[in-house]
Amino acid sequence: MSAAQVTLQDIVTRLQAENLLDADDVSLAYLQHPPQSQPWYIRTMVGFGAWLASLLLIGFVTSFTLVMDGGTIFIGLLLMGAATLLRHRSDHDFPVQCALASSLAGQALLAYGFSEILGHEAFEIFFSIALLVSLLMFVLFPDRVHRVLMVLIATGSLTTLLYLWELNLLVPLLGPAFAGLLILLYRLTPKLVTGRYTELLNPLMNGLMLSAFGTLLLTTVYLLPELETDFIFYPRPWISTMLLGLLFLTLGRCIWLSMTTPENRQALPLYYGLMLIIILCAWQAPGLLLGLIVTLLGTLSGRITYTGAGIGFFALFLAAFFYGIEVTMLVKSATLIATGLATLLLRWVILRSAETRKFDGDDHA
Repeated sequence: MSAAQVTLQDIVTRLQAENLLDADDVSLAYLQHPPQSQPWYIRTMVGFGAWLASLLLIGFVTSFTLVMDGGTIFIGLLLMGAATLLRHRSDHDFPVQCALASSLAGQALLAYGFSEILGHEAFEIFFSIALLVSLLMFVLFPDRVHRVLMVLIATGSLTTLLYLWELNLLVPLLGPAFAGLLILLYRLTPKLVTGRYTELLNPLMNGLMLSAFGTLLLTTVYLLPELETDFIFYPRPWISTMLLGLLFLTLGRCIWLSMTTPENRQALPLYYGLMLIIILCAWQAPGLLLGLIVTLLGTLSGRITYTGAGIGFFALFLAAFFYGIEVTMLVKSATLIATGLATLLLRWVILRSAETRKFDGDDHA
C-alpha cells in the first residue's frame, strides 16, 4: 500500500493493533467520525438570515426607546452585553452571526445616545465613543471577524476625528504608524504566541494591515480627476513615502541578509540601491510602497494572505496612479512597457546574484 493510499482510518487501525491507542479514547471517536461541516452556501444563507432577523428585532426594540432620553444608551449596552454572552456560549453559525450583528448595532446605538444627550460637538462625541467602545469590545468579544472589525472601526474613528479637529497634517502619519505596528507585532510574534492574549494577535495584525490600506487609499483623491476637491484629504504624501521607505528598507534588509553570505556581501549595495530607486519612484504614491511592504512581510512570515493582499493593493494603487496622471495614452503605454522591461532586468540581476552566491557556497564546501 503506497503512502498516497493511506487513510486516517488505516492509521488509527494500525495504532490500535500496536496498542498505541486506547479503544475508549474520546479523541479516537472524533477521528473516526469527524463532524460534517455545512456547505458554504448553507452557512451564507444562515448568516444572512441571522443578520436580517437581528437587525429587524433591534429596529423594533429601538423604536420604543427613541421617545425616551437615554433609551438608546440602555438598549446599546444591553445588546452589547447579550451579544458578548451569547458568543462566549455558542460557536454555531446562527448565534454567532446574531451576536455579531447585535454587537455592532449596540455600539452604534450607544455612541448615538451619548452624542444625542450631550448635544454639543455631536460628531466628535459619536466617533470618540465609537473609538473607546471598539477598543473595549476587541478584548471582550471572542470572535476573529468581530475583532478585525473593531480595529477598523477604531482606526477609522481616529482618522475621522483628526479631520474633525482640523489636524489633517497628522493623517500622513497614520498609514506608516499602522504598518510599523504590524511589523513590530510580526517581530514579537514568538513571544506573544506563548502569552495569554494569543487569540488577539492575528485579528490585530489583520486589522492593522487593512487600516493601513484604507488610510493610504485617501491619497487616490488627488489621482482621480472625478474626486477633485478643495478640501485637503492627504497633505504632503511624501511624508508617508519617507516613513514607509524606512520600513521597506528594514524588511528588505531581513531578506537580503538571508540571500547573502559573509563571503558574498558585495551584492548588498546593489540591493539597497534598487530599493532606494523604488522609493524615489513612489515619492508621490506611497500606496505602492505599502503594497510592497505587506508583500515582503507575507514572504518573511509565510502568510499567503498577506502576500496576496500586498500584490492586490499594489495593483489597485498602480492602476489608480496611471489612470489619474495627466499624460497621453501613448506616454502611459510607453511608461508601462519601460516599467515591465525594468522589472524583468531587476529580476535577472537579483537571480544572477543569487546564483553567484550559490556557486560560491559550493566552492567553499
